[in-house]
Amino acid sequence: MTLTTELGALTGPALWQSFAALCERADAVQQEFLLDLIRSNADSRFGREHGFERIASVDDFRRRIPLRDWNDVEPYVTALVAGETEALTSGQPVARFIMTSGTTGTPKLIPANDATQEVNGVTMALRLLGVLRDHPEVLRGDILALANAAVAGQTASGIPYGSASGMSMTRAPAELRQRFAYPPAVLEIKDPASRVYAMLRFALERDLTLAIGNNPLNFTQLFDLLPTHAAALIADIESGTLSTPEPLSDVLRQRLEAELRPNSERAAALRALDVLSARAAWPNLRLIVCWKTGLMGRFLNDLAERCPPGTVFREYGYGASEGLLTIPMSDETSAGVLAIHGIFFEFLPEEATQTPDAPTLLAHELEVGQRYQLILTTAAGLYRYCLGDLVEVQGFLGRAPLVTFLRKVGDVLNLLGEKLDARQVAMAMEAAQRASGLAVRHFQWIADASTLSYELCVEPAAAGESDWRTLIDTFDRELRTLSYGYELRRGNGTFAPPRLRLMCPGWLEALSQGGGYQAKPKIVGYQLAESGLTERLVLPAEPVARD
Repeated sequence: MTLTTELGALTGPALWQSFAALCERADAVQQEFLLDLIRSNADSRFGREHGFERIASVDDFRRRIPLRDWNDVEPYVTALVAGETEALTSGQPVARFIMTSGTTGTPKLIPANDATQEVNGVTMALRLLGVLRDHPEVLRGDILALANAAVAGQTASGIPYGSASGMSMTRAPAELRQRFAYPPAVLEIKDPASRVYAMLRFALERDLTLAIGNNPLNFTQLFDLLPTHAAALIADIESGTLSTPEPLSDVLRQRLEAELRPNSERAAALRALDVLSARAAWPNLRLIVCWKTGLMGRFLNDLAERCPPGTVFREYGYGASEGLLTIPMSDETSAGVLAIHGIFFEFLPEEATQTPDAPTLLAHELEVGQRYQLILTTAAGLYRYCLGDLVEVQGFLGRAPLVTFLRKVGDVLNLLGEKLDARQVAMAMEAAQRASGLAVRHFQWIADASTLSYELCVEPAAAGESDWRTLIDTFDRELRTLSYGYELRRGNGTFAPPRLRLMCPGWLEALSQGGGYQAKPKIVGYQLAESGLTERLVLPAEPVARD
């Protein structure tokens, strides 16, 4: 019986106490997990190629298996897709693939088997325990959970693939699934606009106390559709129908409408509101569980304005398509303890170069305040896989570190060695907004390699503002204090003062549409997306007042 199986048999305080006990001996737990995984998969093709039968320690594992990125993993995944069931694991066939665009935009299929789904189930149960411990009041109402379809299609060999969020929703405890604000069949709607309309139509008849989803921007965009579709939504509630923007198949529509009944009382209450908004429709919404780490925090203020006063935001937890990686500890921090029961973790220092034989650190060897590149070994056969994420250690639970996600390792701009990262850019923008008094809806910091220059692209939060000179000057000055490399090149004239590009209203939506409501618009890059939405350029020497 594995550690995960033992934990999965527990519930409530007993589950947390057992996990906390594992954290006290995290080094031994990680070694036990890894060696059991190696023994179990010695007969896989990967295991035979890398001499799993001769691995008897963590050091053996690190000597025999080089660090690898997606290019090294992809041939094995291709074999799995083609039907070679034991390319990466033995006796644990792929149950499904998690589809992700990754950082390159090229779709990836991340293997998941029964073991990884069991691991994620325990991790999610631990996360929910913390939520219910700190907010038992949310069980008085219903839950709005944002997700994509658990199954989007099948490979030629019949293996389903879909989203990690959809799979988590289908595997939630039964007592929580009964409180979901819409039926799972809503996620089968292919048209994104029709899917979110259906979510709202069902949710408006529920008394929401809790909302769960990854990206806070998803909730803001969803809530902003309420006044747009108010008349149609209220009419549907009154008549017990579902009038999606795009027609549904007869079978799917019948399945969904079978759960609806005319509700004239709720329709009248909604019609009596001055404006149909999330704040007015769901006054008992108490908690939103979403990403607060990395660059997601910039979307929280917008979301808070749309929610009832006093709504609390709690960290969802750090994770990826490869697995759920941390368990958040409280509302006050985004740091979470590593899921040591079901993933083997290694780390490279922030400045280290990722080479196949680069020396790594183990979880219990990390230092508080330091930043590391994350490397995973999972039960689905990702061995020493470099995730491309940078994390920071903020403490320990026993010998297990508490980490927060900072950014993708690739979120760095580097024209001449200045190495500006996305967090520095975000911090400079926060200072610029405070100094200028201007509100910015979205921004991108763009490096132009052809001219060795930088440009700040901004969508204002409101029309009529004029103090853009203060904003760009403060941004530039703050960035110079945060980055020695940038300051050096600005000081010697290598980089000219950055120019400001004001973007038209709707730019953020245009960026998001490429990935549906799960999109995560980046704030650093080498090419401006949707450049056709430029309103005007503010050059260093020109007046900045807007017409």
